[in-house]
Amino acid sequence: MASIVTDVAARGRQVLVVRFTAAERLAHWVHFVAFTVLLGTGMFIFVPWFQPFTVGAAGEASRLAHRAAAVAFMFAPLLYLVFSPREFFYSLRESFTWGKDDWGWLQNAWNYYSRGRAGTMQPQGKYNAGQKLNALTQIITFVLFTLTGLAMWFGKGSIPPTAFQLAVIVHDLSVIATVLLFMLHLYLVAVHPLHRESITAMFEGTVTEEYAREHHGKWLAERVWRKRGEE
Repeated sequence: MASIVTDVAARGRQVLVVRFTAAERLAHWVHFVAFTVLLGTGMFIFVPWFQPFTVGAAGEASRLAHRAAAVAFMFAPLLYLVFSPREFFYSLRESFTWGKDDWGWLQNAWNYYSRGRAGTMQPQGKYNAGQKLNALTQIITFVLFTLTGLAMWFGKGSIPPTAFQLAVIVHDLSVIATVLLFMLHLYLVAVHPLHRESITAMFEGTVTEEYAREHHGKWLAERVWRKRGEE
């Protein structure tokens, strides 16, 4: 495959491809830290060991931390949109665009992750089908978290009790769905040997050309074609 001109650097013998912009990485880590704080402070209500953190001064502090993290959580996509609008809309469109390669990827995902049979996988764009599912879940639950969270924060006593209870239930169900995917995502990027470069990409912004070709071949080919058109 032809080399990519503008956004590729050489490190030793490895050719690196820019996968995530600085704005994408910043939004990701703001989202990650905010979600982690929200999850931790939210668990105080449900885990008996943490019940002391829900009363008195500790309770006030945990509720303040939860609300501050909620603001950061809602702010993270705006960082992405404002500082990297092209990538924001590209990623949004990519998440909602599905084709036969995506369904084929899902059918072969078990062999791929359990047996390392990468050759059975259909070529993918910037995000593979699993990442698209995760992104769609994140988008849907983000809307649900925002609407129900604001209702619980500002609506207590001013909205009907039934509506408030429904907001709590939807909020909790969204947490369950998000945590399950969060645990899978964390395992794949931090532990699974086939995706080690995914975590470094969120720190450094780059992956090796070899990794990009194997895991996101359609995306890499698109970038090569785009660069040729700009030259």
